[in-house]
Amino acid sequence: MKETVRHSILSGVLIGIGTALSVQTENIYVRAMLFSVALLVIIDRELKLYTGKIGYIKDIPLKTLGVILVFNFIGVASVIFALFTKSGFYEQCLAVAIPKFQSGYLELFVRGFMCGICMFIAVHCKKPLITVFCIMTFILAGFEHCIVDFPYLCINFSWDNLLKFMLIVLGNSLGSITINALIKKD
Repeated sequence: MKETVRHSILSGVLIGIGTALSVQTENIYVRAMLFSVALLVIIDRELKLYTGKIGYIKDIPLKTLGVILVFNFIGVASVIFALFTKSGFYEQCLAVAIPKFQSGYLELFVRGFMCGICMFIAVHCKKPLITVFCIMTFILAGFEHCIVDFPYLCINFSWDNLLKFMLIVLGNSLGSITINALIKKD
């Protein structure tokens, strides 16, 4: 379990770095490309990222998936909150967080579901080019990733936003599980 915790925190840290780059990079295509580095390292080092593991729910105990999710949140939050010391960074994050949760429940669930599909394919295929294009697809399409969105929830917290966030988590989970079931070879 110690390795799972370490690998989950590290995955969250890498997603946090990708999120920080994303918030500070104006060009959306560059932003999408740079974010891919996080997942490429996660796959290469066989780290634990909830959105990459939940599709394998039949092979991974629920308790382990819960540990991965919680420690991914801790990893991503530690990076983002540490960077609040950088002038203007908090404001940049807040500028992303406020409109993110203005979308409706169904829209956020669907955008989470679609991200779950992209993330599962990116991790399952284990091919760098596919990974890069899956990450670029989820970012350019405006899909929602629960680990990326966690710091945004923290800085724009409300009970309504928490419910919306839970729908993103559910969407990521069901998208990943569904695509695995559909592509699984019997």
